[in-house]
Amino acid sequence: MRNLILAAASVAFLASGAAAIAAEQTEGTVSSVNASTGTLTLQDGQTFNFANGKQLLGILPGQSVGVAHQGTEGLGAFNPSRARADNSNG
Repeated sequence: MRNLILAAASVAFLASGAAAIAAEQTEGTVSSVNASTGTLTLQDGQTFNFANGKQLLGILPGQSVGVAHQGTEGLGAFNPSRARADNSNG
């Protein structure tokens, strides 16, 4: 029984790592945003659903935004120009 529990825990740990690796990033201009439903739509038609809509507070239509996501599940939103500036500092 102990070996089964350890094996299950190992599989769960590996699966969580694979999920983190599978995350993608997209940049675009916000078409619409609804923090109460956790929905963010970009002008190119991509829509992302966030489990925690509070992450979307302060994001406005017309604003450039970066989205970390897995498929249509939004994981985080960020300022793409800030991310580029941080990466250029070497």
